[in-house]
Amino acid sequence: MEEEKSDQVTIEPLFFPSKENEQKLIQFLSQAKSYIRICVYTFTNKNIVGKMLQMMKENPQLKIQIITDDAQTKIPSQKAILDQILEEGKGQAEIKLDNSTVSLMHNKYLVIDTDYIATGSFNWTKSAVTTNKENLLLIKSKKLVQQFDENFQSLWKDFQFMNDRILQQQQEEIDKAERQRLKAEKQAEQAAKKAEQEANADPNNPNTTQVEPETKPKKGPKEPKPPKEPKPPKEPKLPKEPKPPKEPKPPKEPKPPKPPKEPKPPKEPKPPKQPKEPKPIKQKIRKVAQPKKKKESQKNEDLSNDREELDIKDDIEDDDDEDSIDDFLADDDSESD
Repeated sequence: MEEEKSDQVTIEPLFFPSKENEQKLIQFLSQAKSYIRICVYTFTNKNIVGKMLQMMKENPQLKIQIITDDAQTKIPSQKAILDQILEEGKGQAEIKLDNSTVSLMHNKYLVIDTDYIATGSFNWTKSAVTTNKENLLLIKSKKLVQQFDENFQSLWKDFQFMNDRILQQQQEEIDKAERQRLKAEKQAEQAAKKAEQEANADPNNPNTTQVEPETKPKKGPKEPKPPKEPKPPKEPKLPKEPKPPKEPKPPKEPKPPKPPKEPKPPKEPKPPKQPKEPKPIKQKIRKVAQPKKKKESQKNEDLSNDREELDIKDDIEDDDDEDSIDDFLADDDSESD
């Protein structure tokens, strides 16, 4: 925890193309006292190389280690720069190349002592400074330096020194050329045989047998496997003892027949309903309109008639014998006479 608190991190971003930022990178390199460890894909910037050679002359204790891709040694101009670093930095500079023709060593970072690192898309070339769109972070951090340095040491252990890798590449080129030569010779020999067969063929005999091309000998038949030993016959199983026959169950006793049910007595016929007495018919009394008479003589008669009608209605309601209305009106007429 104390180391993390004391690790003061500073970061300065640089963007390219920029000649000014190239000079900042060179000044950043000049802080090295013990070692510089560079891991880049390609390394052709003469200004940076010149500064490194100058620093090794001024400080014989300074060590420079460089890791780059092995494809760089196949380009004469790039190989010449790497040779210059090794020649002028004898005993101080070392260069290793990756030993893979399939993958690239595409890292781009450097480690200075135990304090500084620089990393980004920036390749150490002239075009990265003058033409390309690149970035580079100048970082001061002991913790990050440790992590990058561990990665560098891992690659340094796996890769080969430049001269050894160059010798290996040269041998690989020789082997490749030899394989191509043998292949060409074989093809030429087969073509010559075919031409000779065509020249010796009889044009009048279309059925001339032609020599079949060489074929790989077929593999002989496989040796038959030894027959497997027959398994010993299994012992016959002893027959099982027959089970004793089951005793027959006694027949069930028949159930006694049920007694017949007693017939129900016939129902008594219901007495016929007595016819209801017809209700008396009520007839409405119609008022007989009388002819109009003179107003003066009719007033007394009307009064007497009204009284008579009221008396008639009372008599009808109180009549217990329910006399017919026609008889009642007949009696009324006789009384009025």
